[in-house]
Amino acid sequence: MKSRAAHGNPGIAAAVATLLGIPIAKAEPPAPPLPDTSSWKCEQCPFFQGYTSDVEAGVLSADGANASSGRYTGIDRDGVYADVAAHGQWRYSSGSYGDYSLDSLGLPSREGYIDAGQEGRYEVKVSYDGQPTRLYDTTASPYLSPAPGQLTLPGGWVASNSTATFRQLGSSLLPVELGFDRRSVSLSGKYFLNTSWTFYANLEHQEKEGSGLIGGAFLTEAVQLPQPIDYQTNSLEVGAAWTSSIASARLSYGGSWFEDGTDSLTWANPFTPVLPAGTTGRLALPPSNNLQQVAASGEVRLPVFTATTLTYNFSYGWLGQNTPFLPASTLPGTAPLPVGSLDGDLRLTHYSLALSSRPWDRLYVRGRATYDGRDDQTTPLTLPQILTDALPNGTAMTPRYGEDRTRLEGTVDYRLFGWVRLGVGGELQSIHFSPGQVLTWMQDARSWGQVTLNPLPVLGFTIKAGNATRQTSSYNTAELALGENPLLRAFDYAPLDTNFYSFIGTWSPLATLTWALEGTWSDDAYRLTQLGLQESRDRKIDSTVTFTPVDKASVYVEGGYQRLSALQAGSIGVGAPQWYVQDSQNFWNVSAGGHWAIRERWDVGLDYVHSLSRGNDTTVVSDLPEPFPENRYHLDSFSLTGGYRVNDRLKVHLRYQHERYDTSDWALGGVGPETVPTLLALGAQPYRYTVNLISLTAQYWFDEVRSPTAQK
Repeated sequence: MKSRAAHGNPGIAAAVATLLGIPIAKAEPPAPPLPDTSSWKCEQCPFFQGYTSDVEAGVLSADGANASSGRYTGIDRDGVYADVAAHGQWRYSSGSYGDYSLDSLGLPSREGYIDAGQEGRYEVKVSYDGQPTRLYDTTASPYLSPAPGQLTLPGGWVASNSTATFRQLGSSLLPVELGFDRRSVSLSGKYFLNTSWTFYANLEHQEKEGSGLIGGAFLTEAVQLPQPIDYQTNSLEVGAAWTSSIASARLSYGGSWFEDGTDSLTWANPFTPVLPAGTTGRLALPPSNNLQQVAASGEVRLPVFTATTLTYNFSYGWLGQNTPFLPASTLPGTAPLPVGSLDGDLRLTHYSLALSSRPWDRLYVRGRATYDGRDDQTTPLTLPQILTDALPNGTAMTPRYGEDRTRLEGTVDYRLFGWVRLGVGGELQSIHFSPGQVLTWMQDARSWGQVTLNPLPVLGFTIKAGNATRQTSSYNTAELALGENPLLRAFDYAPLDTNFYSFIGTWSPLATLTWALEGTWSDDAYRLTQLGLQESRDRKIDSTVTFTPVDKASVYVEGGYQRLSALQAGSIGVGAPQWYVQDSQNFWNVSAGGHWAIRERWDVGLDYVHSLSRGNDTTVVSDLPEPFPENRYHLDSFSLTGGYRVNDRLKVHLRYQHERYDTSDWALGGVGPETVPTLLALGAQPYRYTVNLISLTAQYWFDEVRSPTAQK
């Protein structure tokens, strides 16, 4: 029977319960009110749902634009361009999602992608990339092109021994713009079978259209020609990937098929033929070919030491080329070649095994072993060789490309103290060439050591030093191509000694101020080379200061200097004195800028770049220096950006850029079609421009984002 007092008085009830050992449920304090998340904007958090997008549209005006200024943007004409971009993403509670990014839609450099799928099930992506390359708009040629790959001279052309006496040249010159557009479209997809298995595929189509610059010769006379570019490349990759908590693996098949729409370039000889038959020349253009490959890769986390991972990679491929041969000469009645095509067959093998581990808390070890094999199974061919399409010159054998390349790499890092870390590393590469090449073997060895010091939390720097050597077999002069000097070696095949040093340092005296300094120094010496490159040097220093006085403002200043120098040796004949060329190039660059959010609605950015280069070549014969004219370039670029946010959804952008670029190149400057008596040139001039770009756009946001609370 309950006591009325105990039942009616909570204090007495608590006392009685305590005496009897009965637990009491404590009253919880009231929960704090949840924050109002209705105005939160979450674009990347896992619980984002709804959609958000923005569209930016306006105009871009160009003044002073040419091929030089618009080399990689396609803004190569004065006028007005559309400045349009769009971005967005969406995600729903069902797991379906998508995002897209479209930029520079009014320019040849436009790019973008659309990606959509469902979390944990599938993903599909479509992308486009435009890559314009403008070479020269100062070029001109008398050649006409009645058909792709054919260049003819105007009717009534009178050949001569010198460009100065080409009577029809002035009236026949037509402007020729050199450059090309590369366009790539790809479609890729992934299917997630479960948490371990993923299947994927990627299909890409690339086109490259336009014209480049190529040269042709008739013994002592030469021409510069517009080379037709009509390339298509289709590539495919399909594969499967598997992953678990301790390992992963990937298996794939890839193929690439390249086609050149123009197999050759034929042109008429504008000069009086040295040989009566030398009236027409022909050059082969890149042949169509294909590559197919299977590959496997992955990694395994080993249960030894700490963070020990074994990574592997394997691939086997076949590279084929079977484009029909051109006739050995343009002369009528030329005998056909003994075979119709090369039937090129090159097998490619790659193995790679890498290990990274942390045996102790202070010790890190990494190593890699790689093998690359090129098995040239192409049948060697002996073909007739005809100079300038008219002069028989014996036979030549198709070159060989087989080699076995083995590479070993390793690094060790040890933390000696809390603020001192030591490191050493090395590489050893050995190459054995198949018979029929100028070298039998070549070996490169490189080693270095470095120390990293952090004596203070705000101060740190790294010093690195090392050397490298290259040794080779004797030169197989019998395998040299016709006319090559047996005393002259390509720089990447010649014995070499290298010393190199580097320094990287950072200092942050204030939380808002950082100074970084980096320098490199290296010397290359080709001590066994008689003719050609003897030595080269590289000196470089860069420095950057960044300052962020407040959250809404930041400024930076950068500067750098680099000097490249080289010494080459040559000779005009046996017993003649050697001559030398001393080459030096000096580069300076300074840049500065910043960004400032002036008020809640206003922001402004400013950047300035000044860059200068000077190059000097001096020929020394019998200790008498003869300098060439100086080559130089000068760049000044200034850009100003500003933005005004009209409201939460609308922002106006204003961009202005002024850029001046001036070059001086004695090999191009002032060289026109008739400047050199034995060279009919295209007249390409050094890059030079002064351009002003102004862009005014409006950016508008659309969004409907549900808050995290509402999505639970």
